[in-house]
Amino acid sequence: MVRSIIIFSLFWSLVTAQSREYIDFQVLVNDNPYSANIFIHSMSMDSRYMAVIDPTLELAWYINSGPLGLDFKVNQELLSYFHKPGQFWILMNEYMIETDTLECAGQYLADYHDIQILENGGYFLQTYDSILVDMSTVLEGGDTSAMVHLLIIQEFDSSHSLIFEWNAWDHLDIADYTNLDLTQNIIVWMHGNSIEIDIDENILISNRRSSEVIKVDRYSGAVIWRMGGPKNEFLFIDDPFFGFSKQHDVRRIDNGNITLFDNGNLHDPPRSRAVEYEIDEEERIVTLVWDYEHPDGHVGLAMGSVQRLPNQNTLINWGSISDQGAIITEVDH
Repeated sequence: MVRSIIIFSLFWSLVTAQSREYIDFQVLVNDNPYSANIFIHSMSMDSRYMAVIDPTLELAWYINSGPLGLDFKVNQELLSYFHKPGQFWILMNEYMIETDTLECAGQYLADYHDIQILENGGYFLQTYDSILVDMSTVLEGGDTSAMVHLLIIQEFDSSHSLIFEWNAWDHLDIADYTNLDLTQNIIVWMHGNSIEIDIDENILISNRRSSEVIKVDRYSGAVIWRMGGPKNEFLFIDDPFFGFSKQHDVRRIDNGNITLFDNGNLHDPPRSRAVEYEIDEEERIVTLVWDYEHPDGHVGLAMGSVQRLPNQNTLINWGSISDQGAIITEVDH
């Protein structure tokens, strides 16, 4: 039962060309929220900010970051954000001083959806490649010179040396993706939006394009299992939607379960929710143990995240619902 909710409604504006830019936000506290800084990046059409809300729920720091600042967050006691014009990541220390930049290897440009820094100083980035494929050899009616956009995951050590690379084309069969129109001249095959290092050191990849989570062997690159999507291997139990749709932010939490933000674009009707699943990997069974929908029933069709806090509360970012109510909600589970 939900007993405490903290809701932030964030509104970004400019007063006049001569006025100081500012951030205005409203806070509703029903109980005692977890005491910590909250790191935010806005996606307003007018202006974009990186901001920090302190434990007293006051604005502690902000900057109009323009095209910078995507995925602004804490990463192993560092701060990270994406430099979109240059397509690389920037690391900062606690004083907001830049300490490093992280790029993909080879000819690839980093993607902004996620970066995972490891305790040993290594890190994971994701990127994309485009290859010409004769899709007529894959299916009837396929284009003989189709451009296929595919996902690549790269792991680096603390000295920025590439030590592992996973290429979707090498480990997945595009013919499996019957939910996509594979006869097109340009095929956007995958849309990766989170990378998670699992408790067994393997990799969980969220592919929003086909509403699936892929578990990958960290050393061989082999696919261990696929949850959701056209080649789903799991039975979903106690879930009224029988799975997730167009998800974000797949994370393995301390109790062994998996949380994610279910955008719910393909649910009928569309419903967005924070979700926690218990996963039986041996029997291929997924059991819904908890979910939470937006208190006003709004749907975030893009973006979003779910974070289990140290006090076991859950912080939910509702994604692209603009100013329609709660942007961030903390609940007591």
